[in-house]
Amino acid sequence: MTFSVRGRDITQYSVLSTQYSALRMLLALFLIDLAAGLVLFLPLVGRRTAGVKFVRLVLIIGAALAFFATAAHLMAHRPDLAIADASVVVLTILVYLVLRYPKRLIFRASAVLLGIAYLIAAVWSFDQAVRPTHFVWSIVGALSSAALLGSVNLAMTLGHWYLVVRGMAIDPLRRLTIATLATTIVKIAVVVASIMLGGLAEEMMVRQGIFFWMRAGWGLLGPLMLFPMVWGTVKIRSTMAATGILYVEVVAVVIGEVLGAWLSTIAHLPV
Repeated sequence: MTFSVRGRDITQYSVLSTQYSALRMLLALFLIDLAAGLVLFLPLVGRRTAGVKFVRLVLIIGAALAFFATAAHLMAHRPDLAIADASVVVLTILVYLVLRYPKRLIFRASAVLLGIAYLIAAVWSFDQAVRPTHFVWSIVGALSSAALLGSVNLAMTLGHWYLVVRGMAIDPLRRLTIATLATTIVKIAVVVASIMLGGLAEEMMVRQGIFFWMRAGWGLLGPLMLFPMVWGTVKIRSTMAATGILYVEVVAVVIGEVLGAWLSTIAHLPV
């Protein structure tokens, strides 16, 4: 009797430990996707337009997110993934230090390496957290999530920067606004393709219905519905109003991507 109780306790502990590890993997995935998207979409802003201080701000945010992703992977007992995240932090520090030399090879090389490191970390994290049927789904899923999270959050951050730098050109915010629309359409295409090709219609829309429709409503339809309002305010150069709407869009996308990551672990495809 005693052995039976102990065996059941050990089994329950093992299940809980596995669940906690999975949640930490999802947390790390969200953090590294967000960091990757922020940094990889920086070229749309332009160093000359927003200034070096804005680039430094985004690099610091990205490094902080990657640092917490490292911690989450360590807590999930995945030191291999933690090393990939830590390499992003190290390369970010290097880029930060050589940012004053934009025309030199050391800056260009380190910036390229940072971009590659972010891509590897994001794709690898997605592959290990979701375990899709084919590695191509890991690439598609990670890049589409990073692009959507990064474009929306960077647009919102840039909107605040207009309050700091008066008279800054509106072109960077216009480009990022268009990027949010493009990345949303791409993400919708990825989700639809996953459901159709994976035969997941009943599983997602019925069995996981409440979570899937929240994911679709907030994270996919939300940005589409908000785009005309953001675009209208950008056209009249009302950056404060655009930033307020982008706040709502950030919340919608974050909710959608968190639910999407959880559903992806169930479907083993990017949902």
